[in-house]
Amino acid sequence: MSARSALILATAAALIAGPALALPGDQAHPIAVHFRPGTDSIQLTGELKQNVDCCYYRIKAHAGQVLQWRFTGPAYRAVITYPDGSAEGPGIPNAIPLDKDGVYILRFAPNLMADGAFGRFVLTITILAPK
Repeated sequence: MSARSALILATAAALIAGPALALPGDQAHPIAVHFRPGTDSIQLTGELKQNVDCCYYRIKAHAGQVLQWRFTGPAYRAVITYPDGSAEGPGIPNAIPLDKDGVYILRFAPNLMADGAFGRFVLTITILAPK
């Protein structure tokens, strides 16, 4: 075996044996949600897959605003993590009053207790101004 072939095999083995590569949308790399200027709503698409750490969304918001969301697609579980690190879910309301300024993490994961837990989805997020 040539030195080049040995290097290629060693690199491939390290990649296979090493930690999984981080993907946008995993817990360590949530997808940052940015609204276009003058808008309060955004539509996102994604896919719930088996054995994939997904789908985390990072949303900056202010106290007094309301986070509304709509998910269309496979069976899911939803969790929200608040700026103070506390979390609610699985199973959260589709309209959540926000009581702190900061970063909120919204997560959708396959509902493994239901049929049809994997596949493509459409997520609509709306931030409503305080009344």
